[in-house]
Amino acid sequence: MIIAVCSLSGAPGVTSLATALAACWPSTPLTVPILVEADASGGDVASWHGIDLGQRPEGLVSLAAASRATFQTAQVDADDSPSAFTPLLRHATELPGGLRVVSAPSDPLEASRAVDVLAQSPGLLRTGRVTIVDVGRAVPGSAGAALLRHADVAVVLTDVTDVGHAHRLRVCAPVLASLRHDGVRVGLALTGACPYSDAEASEVAAQIPVWSRIPRDESGAALVRGEHRPPTRMRDRWGAWWARRSGSESLEWMPLIKTAKALSELCDDFSGLGVGAGVGRPVRRPQEVEAA
Repeated sequence: MIIAVCSLSGAPGVTSLATALAACWPSTPLTVPILVEADASGGDVASWHGIDLGQRPEGLVSLAAASRATFQTAQVDADDSPSAFTPLLRHATELPGGLRVVSAPSDPLEASRAVDVLAQSPGLLRTGRVTIVDVGRAVPGSAGAALLRHADVAVVLTDVTDVGHAHRLRVCAPVLASLRHDGVRVGLALTGACPYSDAEASEVAAQIPVWSRIPRDESGAALVRGEHRPPTRMRDRWGAWWARRSGSESLEWMPLIKTAKALSELCDDFSGLGVGAGVGRPVRRPQEVEAA
């Protein structure tokens, strides 16, 4: 399953949301999420976590090079390594905490070349049970936009309170609608202090549903960047204190993490993989996926 996360204008936190989705994915031994940073403008994850791509063979460039070759599914024994089952893992780096990520180079020229190659031969993206692709800004006609057509689910992050974002969303609505005709499930994730209802926001985007409202959360955003930042808001400080007191390891006191977990569960329900409906968890409706 491929979940693409993108924006249509600017960069309202696509990489942070994609990273949080991958980190919060309801994984099982058979559904190890892999984050692929396929932003043609250059990657951020490597710099966030101090990954020196010059000293590592894996990454978006190596994935793009491997995608040129004809992909064939290999038969493996049950005791083989996880990377044998999932060739995509061979190009991923494991971050502290266990998240696997295929990092893009920060150089826009190098990154755009790799994304262009990957868009032409995206077969390796399907070798992961759950692949979350950070497309960044998906300009219609670009390689990043082409990757959306290979996705099963596309999450479009937008700030409808910004005039430019709202106008771009309205103009690009036919393109998003065409994705739905191609069989891609498309939903909106609203960021910013949006005063409009889900129905009003959906009307701007050719009735594409609102799946989530992404809160402003400095502590959660710092966490996905590999930083530690103590909570500042009273509600967050209370949530962090209560989590420590109860001995819970959950980070859902952070609004971004809680919202990303709900959104990941919704996408997982679409797929029927992992901890989907029918395994003790009811199907979640899009309108149930809201920020704290």
